[in-house]
Amino acid sequence: LHVRSRRQRQMCKETDQGNGDDNYFSAFRTFDSQKWDYREPLTAHVDTLRDSVCRRGDLILTLRHTNGYEYANIWLELTSDRDSTLCDTFDIVLADSYGRWRGRGTGPSHQVVDTLRRGMTLHRGETLTLRHVMRADTVAGIEQVGLSYCPEH
Repeated sequence: LHVRSRRQRQMCKETDQGNGDDNYFSAFRTFDSQKWDYREPLTAHVDTLRDSVCRRGDLILTLRHTNGYEYANIWLELTSDRDSTLCDTFDIVLADSYGRWRGRGTGPSHQVVDTLRRGMTLHRGETLTLRHVMRADTVAGIEQVGLSYCPEH
């Protein structure tokens, strides 16, 4: 997986309005119980794109977890209702070999941002589904997961 540079992420954030006047998109799911059940995926209905077919861009994952997360990584599956060939599985590394959390955070909360797909074409009306595919049906320590789409400039 490729991590976007801090400047690239900032450029995407600075212009991301998500109000239909642009071609950016984001969707987040918060887990109040800090537990992510396999049967409760993030379902992101793409409805804020200005164009019906967006130019190519990057799909970015944001995941926030607590110190209570018991694993060094998380396996995720991304699917689309529009493209049956889109069924990707990602191994997102959350901690290094010494057990230090990657990403940013203070106290018990840590956030990791990673690029899932580069050069992806997104369509208005498409639905993306992101779920964890860990061996346990429910994983504790996950606070929030989100997808953001940043089109190429």
